Amino acid sequence: MSDKRVSENGKRISEDAMNNAALTEAAKWAGELMDAEWKGRRDKENLVRYRLAKSIGVSESYLFRLQYKTREMTDVRGSVYRALLLARHAYGLAVSVGDAAYEKEKALAHARGSKIVGLADKIVGVADAVAGPENKRSVR
Repeated sequence: MSDKRVSENGKRISEDAMNNAALTEAAKWAGELMDAEWKGRRDKENLVRYRLAKSIGVSESYLFRLQYKTREMTDVRGSVYRALLLARHAYGLAVSVGDAAYEKEKALAHARGSKIVGLADKIVGVADAVAGPENKRSVR
């Protein structure tokens, strides 16, 4: 019965499913951060892991486990999860949920040939041309 607990509002919750989702997400983030820290062809994986560990405050061994031993792990430490989350924002890898939703809706509108989206794109183009390259801003 420990796998099926009932929350305050009566919904069934599986802690294993939540732990697995957090572990998968943390492993993905660790991989993204390793790629962002990679400096080039002669860079060694253990050196990248060392630099990343020092910069975000997570042990090298834990990053190694997230990269290669996730099948043996059942959950991820909250402090590691938070450090990875903050590092993604620091490295500029995190896209806000609003921006992602906007781009998705814009792509759907383009696919169905929406005239409003075409008009908005033209307005943004005109605004960028009037502002000039030194004053260009992102309009969404």
